[in-house]
Amino acid sequence: MGNIALKFAFVGPAVFLLAVGGVDLLAVNRSQERLQVIADGAAAAGALAPGTDAAAARGRAAAFVAAEMRQWPDAPAYEAKYVIVDQAGRRALRVVLLGHRPSFLANMLPPGGWHFIGDASSAAGAEMVDATGIEPVTPSV
Repeated sequence: MGNIALKFAFVGPAVFLLAVGGVDLLAVNRSQERLQVIADGAAAAGALAPGTDAAAARGRAAAFVAAEMRQWPDAPAYEAKYVIVDQAGRRALRVVLLGHRPSFLANMLPPGGWHFIGDASSAAGAEMVDATGIEPVTPSV
């Protein structure tokens, strides 16, 4: 009987940490997916029709993002960037949402918590022409 208790004492915490890590990764994956859906919707909401004012397009996208984030319980902290891009001679709106949420393990794994990105534009294959300081981004885990 003592042998089983000793094995559980060694294996139990490791199994618990693996389970918590799995739940944490699932939550991060779902948060990233939802942030991407919001970015896609914001890009569509702010899509630039010919003759549309860029500030109005950014405003529509920002309003969409704000409304969606208010409806999201336990939403991650986020930073939104809206950039006008040139896609094959047409102007389009690029929406970049940088999200952050703490990890279950007191931000130790990964250090500082989880960072994820939602990146969308109103049309595919854009090259950036607006000098707002946004560079191509990659998620850090």
